[in-house]
Amino acid sequence: MMDQGSDVEPPEEYWVIAFFKSYSKNKTYYRQFMAAGFYEAFDTVMTFSEKTSCQILWYKEKRKCDSKFTKLGIPLLESFCTFCNKEFNNIEPIKCNYEKNDFSCKSEFCSLDCKQEHFYFKHIR
Repeated sequence: MMDQGSDVEPPEEYWVIAFFKSYSKNKTYYRQFMAAGFYEAFDTVMTFSEKTSCQILWYKEKRKCDSKFTKLGIPLLESFCTFCNKEFNNIEPIKCNYEKNDFSCKSEFCSLDCKQEHFYFKHIR
């Protein structure tokens, strides 16, 4: 009889990571990412830590986190700027918010310059 559990891969799900930047230990940042199981999540977290020199506080499955994390709109671990397409993950994404009550534009930016360029080319021109 075959062992059925050995060939089954864990499902891919959201994980939450809490970290702080080495120069500002009094602000905790949260990001989310997709991983299939503990070892893939561990690899993602360690790679992120090495690339950014951030200190990892903890990481765990989003479904096992406190209810504040399930309601919180947590940015992705690695985001891409809508305007310049540059990958960024160590800053908070800047939302478009062209018109305060219009949430139809979901663009995110790495800098205010990219946001201004986006405004001009997408919303004004």
